[in-house]
Amino acid sequence: MAKPGPVAGSEGARKIAEAHRGSHEHDKEGGFAANPSLAREAGRKGGETVKNRYGATFYQSIGKKGGETVKRERGTDFYAEIGRKGGEMRGQRAASLREASATEGTTAPTGRKRGRPAKNAQ
Repeated sequence: MAKPGPVAGSEGARKIAEAHRGSHEHDKEGGFAANPSLAREAGRKGGETVKNRYGATFYQSIGKKGGETVKRERGTDFYAEIGRKGGEMRGQRAASLREASATEGTTAPTGRKRGRPAKNAQ
C-alpha cells in the first residue's frame, strides 16, 4: 500500500516541507545553522575518522575522481575560466590593498600567504 500524501521529491512534497520548516521543536533548538562551530567540529572529527580508517591517500583518490568527472562534464575550458576569475579576484584584492596602504602611508603586503616563496625573497 502506498504512503498517503505527495510523492517524495515532487513539487507538492517540496511545498509541504517548506511550509513546515522551522515549525518543529528540534528546528528551534538550533543545530549547525545556529552554531557554525558545532558544524566545523563535526566535520573535523568526521574527517579525522575517515583519514584514520582509509588513510590520507583516500582523499587524494576521491579528489582525482572528482576532478576527472568535472573535466569530463564541463571540459578543460572550465578550468581556464575559473582560473581567470580567480586571477581577477586576486588582482582586485591586491589593488584595494595598494590603495588602502597608499592612503595610510604604509607599505602594502605582498599578498603571498601560502605556496612556494617568491623567487626574489631574501
